[in-house]
Amino acid sequence: MQFLNRFRQPSPAQPTLTLAQRVVDKIVANALIYQTETGEALVGLALPAAGRPEPDLYVLDTIAPDETAIRQEVYFEQGDAYQGAVFNWLHDNWKRMRASMRVISADNAAPKWDAPLLHLGDWHKHPGTLVEPSWGDTNTARRRLRDQEVDNPQILAILATVWDRAWAEGSAPDVPNLAAEGTSTGEDFSDAPDEFRPEGGTAQPLKIPVDDSTLVRIDCWYMSRLTRRFVRVTPVVVPNNQLPKLPPIGWHLADPDRLAAEVAALKAAGYSTTIEEFDADRVPPKEVCIMLARQTSRNVLILITEADYPHNMPQIRYTPLTAMRGMPESANVFDWVWNASQPLPQAMYPIWSWTPQRHLIELAQEVEARLDEGKVTP
Repeated sequence: MQFLNRFRQPSPAQPTLTLAQRVVDKIVANALIYQTETGEALVGLALPAAGRPEPDLYVLDTIAPDETAIRQEVYFEQGDAYQGAVFNWLHDNWKRMRASMRVISADNAAPKWDAPLLHLGDWHKHPGTLVEPSWGDTNTARRRLRDQEVDNPQILAILATVWDRAWAEGSAPDVPNLAAEGTSTGEDFSDAPDEFRPEGGTAQPLKIPVDDSTLVRIDCWYMSRLTRRFVRVTPVVVPNNQLPKLPPIGWHLADPDRLAAEVAALKAAGYSTTIEEFDADRVPPKEVCIMLARQTSRNVLILITEADYPHNMPQIRYTPLTAMRGMPESANVFDWVWNASQPLPQAMYPIWSWTPQRHLIELAQEVEARLDEGKVTP
């Protein structure tokens, strides 16, 4: 043990950490909603810093888990599959937004925010007044840093704790100001190997008053392949408009219940459906396209929904079902149909007005009936 302590590398200069106000708002709101542990994924940017090995971190937003998340009194596990799907959507569309940034850059210099979107880490609520990463948090972070498939050289852990405000601010009689001093009253690391002990330093937490009696404390910790253990960092919180805004999440991810209901209604009517994320208008974010047909159909329809569906009526493309005959076995079905399709003439859209209360099945059946009437010759 003494050998490890003696030759452990000193921690490099700490990174800077900037949080969008929306991130802090979400942390506080969720810490108060759940009496158990809870949390979300943190997404943002890691920009190289001149003269410093550790990057400048910018947390732009969070991704909440779905109902598969496990919330217990002293344990929390994220819903990886859903959060992964949302992150992939954001990452792909952010890549397209970066391309747009380069086009509008006036001096042809690389825009500041032209960097890949990253899963920077997670925030989670800790029980009681445990403001330091636990042994479990440390082990999880170290495993992730060693994961060659993930290939993330750093990880951020933000801890939220709910305090009695008088105690946290040191205003109660004979109570030290623990929140201001950065003192932990939680897990005992006195017998832990030095490499597992968090390094507090002089960094300070955020203290967010909720009301006269309650305060949410936010402690930010950072580990990288250089630090090899958690070090505390002081965050800077900025208005949302000072940092990039991520693309909206597609409705198929934001409202999975709506998606399930829409697909069930189409299938019940005999439609075979294929759902594809596709950049239909060449403007991020991508659209969610539903390709559909049934055995009695004369045409294949593609319903093009925007990320904010059902607020706007989908646009439609169509092609005769006979266009499928010449498709090679190796071809992508959606790409083949899209390339063979054409926009539906405006006169062929329903005469009724679209409202968010309507559904794709109504639109598909109405348009298919009008096409079958022969009012448009494919």
